[in-house]
Amino acid sequence: MWAFAALGAMALSFSASSLQAAPETVTISGSVIDLSCATKGMAMMGSNFNAENNDHKTPKGLKPTCAAMCLKGGQPAALYADGKIKAVFLANASLTLHKYAQKKVDVQGFWGGSKEIKTFFPMKIRESGSKEWAEVQTSAMH
Repeated sequence: MWAFAALGAMALSFSASSLQAAPETVTISGSVIDLSCATKGMAMMGSNFNAENNDHKTPKGLKPTCAAMCLKGGQPAALYADGKIKAVFLANASLTLHKYAQKKVDVQGFWGGSKEIKTFFPMKIRESGSKEWAEVQTSAMH
């Protein structure tokens, strides 16, 4: 009986310690984009224009500062570099990320999901070349 209790305690201890492991924090770089407009632009025009510009092409013409406006409105944000989407941010873009629309940035955080779905939880952000980090606010997602 004592052996079963000891084995159960060891199993609980092992499970608790494995759950407490913090994810690895990494820094990734690229441009903050509005994922909705970027993917729509690719589907409609077959180009990355909307991922590479703050002004977006729409069926009604060019929409000035569309990326910043859409991110501030709560559209999903992503990181774009080298001609492709590198990460999809798990954060409410209207709180912090909209201020960095189409800017080259470094983002600290951790990967979530799987290798096929590049979800990234951003914790800090700064414009590339800057020494000052800003906290990425995500509280409105809860």
